[in-house]
Amino acid sequence: MKKFLAGILSAGILLSGCGGDSEKISKPPENKIDLSSANDGTYTAESSRDEKLGHSTLTLTIENHRITGAKFTGFDLFGNVKDESYGSLLSEGDYKKAQVAVKAIATYSQQLVETQDLKKVDAISGASISYSQFVETTKKAVEAAQNEKK
Repeated sequence: MKKFLAGILSAGILLSGCGGDSEKISKPPENKIDLSSANDGTYTAESSRDEKLGHSTLTLTIENHRITGAKFTGFDLFGNVKDESYGSLLSEGDYKKAQVAVKAIATYSQQLVETQDLKKVDAISGASISYSQFVETTKKAVEAAQNEKK
């Protein structure tokens, strides 16, 4: 009898976990770039400031509705560029983590120019704040290019 009740209980839990079509699944935010109405030029955007890790800027060059150049720069809390010395005053483990962000910062803009698609820029584990700032600044720079009056 206990096995029978356990089986019914297990089946009930299993079935209740399977939702129907009425269940809504949250989708990640769209990171699509539409350059069809973007004006040619160079646009710079600044990210919001992270209270522990600083902020970033992106300078984006657009020509003929394509991104032809991008320079993404991370800054620490004191306004210093995040480079090979970023995190050097920390423990060895924390320094290595900080350098992951530095390497990621260097690759994000290159990937954007190559792919022309923000969705195809790979977020790098250990550099999620930098990635979020990159997405934010890219969207701001594209918006500026779309809204500039010619």
